[in-house]
Amino acid sequence: MGGILLYIYFLAVGFLYANELFRKKNIYFRAWMGGVFGNVILMAGIVIPSIFCGFTFLSHIILAVLAAVPYAVICVKRKERKSVKELLFSDGAETEVYMDTKIFCALVLPISIIIWVLMTNHILTPYEGGGVASGQCTYGDLQMHLSFITSIAEQHKFPPDYNLLAGTTMNYPFFADMLSSSLYLFGTSLRWAVLIPSYVLSMLIVMGFYILAYTVTKRKAAAVLAVVFFFFCGGFGFAYFMNGAKADSTVFTKIFTDYYHTPTNYNENNIRWSNTICDMIIPQRTTMAGWCTVIPAIWMLLEALKTRKRSIYITLGVFAGCMPMIHTHSFLALGMISAVLFFMYLKAPRDEDTAASAEETSAKGKKNAAKAVPKDNNYTKQYVINWVIFGAITICMAFPQLFYWTFRQTTGNESFLRYGFNWVNEKDPYLWFYLKNWGIAALFIAPAAWGASKDNKKLLLAAAFIFITAEFIIFQPNKYDNNKLFYVVYMIVLMVVSGWLMDVWDAMKNVRGRAYLGAVVIAAGTLSGALTIGREYHSGGMYQTFNSDDIKMAEYIKENTPSDAVFLTGMHHINPVCALAGRTIYLGSSLYVYFHGMGDEYYKRKAEIEAVYKGSYEDMLEFCNKNGIEYVYVGSNELSELKPNKSMLEQLEVVQTIGRDTLYKVK
Repeated sequence: MGGILLYIYFLAVGFLYANELFRKKNIYFRAWMGGVFGNVILMAGIVIPSIFCGFTFLSHIILAVLAAVPYAVICVKRKERKSVKELLFSDGAETEVYMDTKIFCALVLPISIIIWVLMTNHILTPYEGGGVASGQCTYGDLQMHLSFITSIAEQHKFPPDYNLLAGTTMNYPFFADMLSSSLYLFGTSLRWAVLIPSYVLSMLIVMGFYILAYTVTKRKAAAVLAVVFFFFCGGFGFAYFMNGAKADSTVFTKIFTDYYHTPTNYNENNIRWSNTICDMIIPQRTTMAGWCTVIPAIWMLLEALKTRKRSIYITLGVFAGCMPMIHTHSFLALGMISAVLFFMYLKAPRDEDTAASAEETSAKGKKNAAKAVPKDNNYTKQYVINWVIFGAITICMAFPQLFYWTFRQTTGNESFLRYGFNWVNEKDPYLWFYLKNWGIAALFIAPAAWGASKDNKKLLLAAAFIFITAEFIIFQPNKYDNNKLFYVVYMIVLMVVSGWLMDVWDAMKNVRGRAYLGAVVIAAGTLSGALTIGREYHSGGMYQTFNSDDIKMAEYIKENTPSDAVFLTGMHHINPVCALAGRTIYLGSSLYVYFHGMGDEYYKRKAEIEAVYKGSYEDMLEFCNKNGIEYVYVGSNELSELKPNKSMLEQLEVVQTIGRDTLYKVK
């Protein structure tokens, strides 16, 4: 319960700051931005006290106090005294409405519930016999995130070690997992320490996507359509299954039974564009946190360009400065968008352009436009100053993270930052690959871009810059992970396309069959995603990850071994020692270590482990003493994959045996 209360406290603090900064926005907007701020304060704010006090109760108490101090100062200095109700719920005639109750209840909440249901039956779901299970999409990545969450909370060390490769520093963006570590540290069970922030972050993504889409399109219907297309995305992969069903009637049923055989994951036909809910938000916690931050960051950037308020530039600078270790790809995407838009808006807008823009966004039309743009020649100077402030704050906050973590991982590592054209397209013509994978977004992007407003054309140019960069440069060992940049492009494209589709809808007002055509377009844009979501729901709790013996052994290890002890285990990705007990292991799975850029070290240690498990007791003793290993773990995976030497094991000191799991201590 303590962890939940801690989390609620920071969400409340975040809301107070959002309420001050965006007082003229309505309550749904402030609740969204407040939730984002609260998560970022806890994720990134804990770094400073943890450097001095470790990741401990004390560091969180210090942060709780420090987080409230600026708001307390604001309240003391406030000249106008208002009641709490007026301060927090001051919606009025002048309030800008981005989202209303109808949109929240009919759109945001249902999509959030779909995500929550999938999360609940995919993350440490109770399994028969006292074990836990996952769904299809969480069978892989979740175990890595659990390792980071438990090790940060259990070991209390900061900066944390990379507990999947003994002797190395954590360079993977870990702030999102550290958020769950905070709840776990304060007594929340591991399952709920993962689920509760995930529930909140996922809803904030849905809310934020709608608000950003509404800002870009300036139409509720277009924003709703963009949300539906984004969260049920999946391209035209469903066509392959329809065609295959002619020859084999079981093709459609296999979608719900076979492992990764869906219209959004169909590698044999080069379908590689995964559904955002099933393959990005639920299993990829850093991507989830990244989207939760990059969406409001883009909104603040657009708002700053429109209003030229220095307070927005300052807020955006602080916010962006927290992003590198939340999600490096999202930070990079924001940087590229910012670079393009800086030059796009460098020239002062003409009065008639400003008036036209104001007419689109304000009921007061040209009256507000006249106030919005100064008629002197001071525009460029003030514009550049605002950007310098934004950039300086961002760099000052982001550089220490990049220098200590990101650059240490990438510098001199040939698996990062290399040339690679055409992403993961292996056999299709270039345009056809994106057409069948992006679906509606690719089909209508050309006319939508042609008919877009001047502001949206500039935003599309920024998106195009990201796309071209990601098409030619691979930023990490797994080239598929460039999709984390492509999805930001995809967000923007979908918003512009949805706005254009609604314009077409209006133009076809008197055309017979308009409703039919609209239904066909929506079905074509969502069917693949809907089928994948159905499959994912069916797979919930299907794949056992840890049995009751694994869980009991992990509890024993937590209670009876030093938190900084190093364990020798097998390389299977389902490993209770690192995932549940939060201990450091000599070598983890290639799914993680290799794709985090340490492939050479992985293969070196893998060969050592395979040899030493089959070797003599003397070999094991010498190896463990040399590498600082105190415990040797043998579970079902080690028995089946490494086939350890029984005589060697008999000479080791047995610490605990539970079922097939045995923990040995190196004498």
